[in-house]
Amino acid sequence: MTVTKKLLATAFLGFSVVLTATACGSENDATSSADSSATVVTPPANSSIPVVGGPKPKTTSADAAPSSRSAEGDQTCGATKGPDGALQIHIVEGDVSCDTAKTIAKEYGPLIATGAPQTVSGWDCGPSKVVGELARCTKGSQAFALMPN
Repeated sequence: MTVTKKLLATAFLGFSVVLTATACGSENDATSSADSSATVVTPPANSSIPVVGGPKPKTTSADAAPSSRSAEGDQTCGATKGPDGALQIHIVEGDVSCDTAKTIAKEYGPLIATGAPQTVSGWDCGPSKVVGELARCTKGSQAFALMPN
């Protein structure tokens, strides 16, 4: 085969690859009028971890403080590691100390991704049914919530 034929074959192959990639587009390019108001949730790189959707709570100055009272009366105790980033710890019932909530939250953080209720050092923790909360841990009349930033 001559050099000219090799160059033409290479150019044709390259053009075919570019044309195919351009024609395929991406999932974000294909929208319909029915899906235009839907929120797109991108799963994490490790798709074996379940993604729990929900609205992101508004950030207030109380959320940034290590231990403060929010407008709703909840005490904020800082952050802990969650399956997809930091989670804020909020005391929502009873007289739970921030130290206790942080300790339990640190143990429960890696287990949130299972999506199943767990018992951690005598606390019942699991997915929350309250809007804005990812998870909640309870023990008797005490409770704290883990909320996305």
